[in-house]
Amino acid sequence: MDITLSDLFPNSNIGLSQIGFFFGAGSSYAAGYPLTYQLTIDVLNKLTKTEIELIEKILITEGIILNISKGEPDIEIISDKLNKAKASGGYAGVDLLIESIRKQIVSVISEIVNPNLEWHVSFLKGLKKRMQHRNESIWIFTTNYDLLFELAASIVKIPIFNGFEGIAQRFFDIERLELTYGKIKSNRTFEQLNEPHINLIKLHGSTSWFKEGNNIYESFSPDKTDNRCMILPKRTKVIETLESPYDKLFRYASSVIGKQCKFIVSCGYSYRDEHINDILFSSKLRDNSIRVFALSKDETPEILQLKDNPSFHYMVSNKLHYNGKDTDGTFDLWNFKKFIELFN
Repeated sequence: MDITLSDLFPNSNIGLSQIGFFFGAGSSYAAGYPLTYQLTIDVLNKLTKTEIELIEKILITEGIILNISKGEPDIEIISDKLNKAKASGGYAGVDLLIESIRKQIVSVISEIVNPNLEWHVSFLKGLKKRMQHRNESIWIFTTNYDLLFELAASIVKIPIFNGFEGIAQRFFDIERLELTYGKIKSNRTFEQLNEPHINLIKLHGSTSWFKEGNNIYESFSPDKTDNRCMILPKRTKVIETLESPYDKLFRYASSVIGKQCKFIVSCGYSYRDEHINDILFSSKLRDNSIRVFALSKDETPEILQLKDNPSFHYMVSNKLHYNGKDTDGTFDLWNFKKFIELFN
């Protein structure tokens, strides 16, 4: 069975209102960034011998053996176990280790000096063309830390809003996403700008976000490296989602999904983040307030947990689950490049 754009988005023939996209690591892979297993290997190879020994000590209590060359267990599981160890209070140096891993993730990402923006630019060009200068909001949700969508948007010349305001150093205010932009006409009436735009919700933070006390700001200065505002990759619920700015990001995303954003296609995202599923998807799928079409390489246990919801459809490399029916085959729309080709 061939899947068309109208299968992914039933209302795509009349516009892109109420449509959202959810992108995971697979979308950044197309630009040259590592997938989870390679990110794990790269980060572990940057840690000190003492830091590796502490990771091994913590993992062994869970019956897990660290294999650096294979990236096993991956960085998400490692982060989960480190935070569990932190909560138990029985391991000296675990706080410093967690912060060191955060810094090394940034280091790995920063080593991609010239990411390939071709596919992100193509995606945004396709969005802009389909929006046909209508004043429509498109939501992009992502767990990625990189700046690919921000850079691509500047090339395509499509406004993108992420909850920050300012020039040299931007401050965080989630309500900025609710502002209407326009101009005052000669008769002193307000005229809203008639242009498509993107609301970008980076649920786990970004390499350009920093935290100082209660203040969150965005800076692109190469000299700024401390207090990076990023949640480490994890699978289980994380306490950081209750802290600023993540609490506001998740509340905003939850308020949008199911109301302003009713149709979501995910690509390169495996649904292994338990806290995201619980907060953003599960209850809304159960009450049929959203329709989700997941494009993922693997049929993860988390995807299978969502399968019973009639409004959840998915395509993995060897199966299509659509309208409650399974079809075996070979599929490649989980590949960000193939998805962009279909979209355009």
